[in-house]
Amino acid sequence: MASPQFPLLDRKSLTFRLIVGASLLCGATLLVAYVLLTTLFDLHLRRGVDAELVDRLDDLAAGVERTGDGGIAMVRHPDVPKYERPLSGQYWQVEAEGQPPIRSRSLWDGRLPAATSRSQLGQISLREIKGPRSERLRLAQRTLQYPAPAAYVTFSVAADLAPALAAARQFSRILGVSLAVLGIGLVSAVVLQVRVGLRPLGGIKAALAAIRAGKIQRLSDDAPTEIAPLAQELNALLDHHGSLIDRARGQAGDLAHALKTPLAVLRNELENTKTPDCKVALEQIQIMSDAVQHHLARAQAIGGARLLGVRADAAHAIEALARTLPRMSDRDIDVEVQLASKPLWFAGEAQDLSELLGNLLDNACKWASAKVRIVAARSNDRLKVEIGDDGPGIAVEQRAVALQRGGRLDERKPGSGLGLTIATDLAQLYGGSLTLGQSPLGGLKVELDLPAAD
Repeated sequence: MASPQFPLLDRKSLTFRLIVGASLLCGATLLVAYVLLTTLFDLHLRRGVDAELVDRLDDLAAGVERTGDGGIAMVRHPDVPKYERPLSGQYWQVEAEGQPPIRSRSLWDGRLPAATSRSQLGQISLREIKGPRSERLRLAQRTLQYPAPAAYVTFSVAADLAPALAAARQFSRILGVSLAVLGIGLVSAVVLQVRVGLRPLGGIKAALAAIRAGKIQRLSDDAPTEIAPLAQELNALLDHHGSLIDRARGQAGDLAHALKTPLAVLRNELENTKTPDCKVALEQIQIMSDAVQHHLARAQAIGGARLLGVRADAAHAIEALARTLPRMSDRDIDVEVQLASKPLWFAGEAQDLSELLGNLLDNACKWASAKVRIVAARSNDRLKVEIGDDGPGIAVEQRAVALQRGGRLDERKPGSGLGLTIATDLAQLYGGSLTLGQSPLGGLKVELDLPAAD
C-alpha cells in the first residue's frame, strides 16, 4: 500500500483516481485522433496518386491514333522523364488486340497485367500490384473500343507507392511525437489542476491536526465554496462536542457539590456523638466523600481528555507548583526543577495537568526529608516527567497497593490516600501511564508518560 505522503501512488486517494481517469481519457482521445489523422492522411495521399494516374491515362489515350491497317500507334508519348528511365517506378502500357503491346522504356522487359474485365468499357479500375522490382504499384486501367473494324485497346498506367508510403510514415512519426508531447502536457496540466484543486482538502487536514495538537480551536471560514459546507459542519460538530463535554462536566460537578453538603451535615452531627454506631457511620461517610472526590476528578479528566484543540504548558505548571507547594509545608523542602526545554506542551487541559502534578508533588513533599527533584522532557510525541524524593520510598511489593484507591500504607500522614490513584486515573484517561520506582535521591520515584502537543 502506498504511503500517505505519496497520494499519486495511493489507489484509494482522490488524487490518484482523478489523475488516472483524466490520463486514460486523454490517452484514449489522443489515440483516436492519431488513428483518424493518419488514416485520413494516407487516404489523401492515395487519392492524390489516383488522381495523377487518371490524368496520365487521359494523356496516354490522347496520344494514340489508328493506323491504315487497323492497328494503333503512339503519335505522342507522355512527357514524363521517369517513363524513359528503366525501372524508375513510373510505367505505362497500351495493349490492343492482334498486336504487341506498346510500353514505356521504364518497363524494360517487364509487362503490366492485362485488364481483368471488359464488361465496363471506358470505366477506370484502380488496384495494387507488384512491379518489375517487386515494388508496390498503384495501377490504373481503362479499356476503350475504337470504330470498325472494332478493336479493344487497354491503357495502363502504374506508379510506385513508396514515396506516398514514406510520406505517410513520416507524417505518422511526426504526429505520434506531437501527440505524445501534447499528452504529456495535458497529463501534467491535469496533475497540476488536481493538486491545486484538492489543496483546500489538505488545508482542512492540516487544520484538524492543528486542532488535535491544541494550536487552534476551529476551522477557518475562508474556504472554497464547494468545501465551505464541510468546514461549517466540522465546526458545528466541534462546538457540539465541546458543549456536550462542558455539560457533562458541569453535571458531574453539580452532583458532587449536591452530595458534599448533606455528607458534611451528617459528619458534623455524628462527630458530637461518641457511640460505636456513629463511628461506623462516620467511616462510611468518609468513604462516600472519597468516592465523590475520586469520581469527580475522573469525570473532569474524561472531559479534558476527549476535548479537541486543547493543550497546556507543562513547564509553566511545574515551575508554578514548585514555587507554591514548599511554602505550604511546615518543613523546609528544596524542590529542584530540571526542564529539557521551554515550553513543554501537554495534549490536555491545564486544570487536569495541574491536578495530576499537584497530587504527585504534594505527595513527594509530604514524604521527602529535605529534597524533591522534578525532571521533564519531551521524547518524540510523549511528555516524560519524573518526580523523586529523598524520603523512605515504597517497597517493591507494596507499590501496587499504593496505586489502589484509598491504599494508604502509613496512616501517620494526613490525606485520603487518593493522590496516587487520581494521578494514575488522569494519566490513563489521557492515554498515558504512571509507574513507581526507586529515586536516585533514595526515596520514591514517580514516572509519568503523557501525550505531548506541538
